[in-house]
Amino acid sequence: MSQTHHFTLYNHKIGPNGWKVAIVLEELGLDYESIYLDFRKGEHKAPEHTKYNPNGRIPTLIDHKNNDFVIWESDAIMFYLVEKYDTEGKISVKGFEEKMLLLQWLFFQASGQG
Repeated sequence: MSQTHHFTLYNHKIGPNGWKVAIVLEELGLDYESIYLDFRKGEHKAPEHTKYNPNGRIPTLIDHKNNDFVIWESDAIMFYLVEKYDTEGKISVKGFEEKMLLLQWLFFQASGQG
């Protein structure tokens, strides 16, 4: 695994969920490397990936500058990124009520759009 980048993002070239995370990484100007898993070959279910993400799905993010912290599920990853790294509030909010509205839309997106 590359330690030259701040993050490693396990992704898929076709599905939308990994791309949502990539957009947040880009918007925050965070350095990352994408590893694209081939679903036809079952790479997402291989031990090399499931050791990080036991459900064998994408996306999976490893934060190398936070003791190789691993987080998976696109909305959980996006929430982690803005909570930890969006100190300027570029794409997030700070107030309690604003944060609850942000979560409302995040959960809507997860359950209503995928």
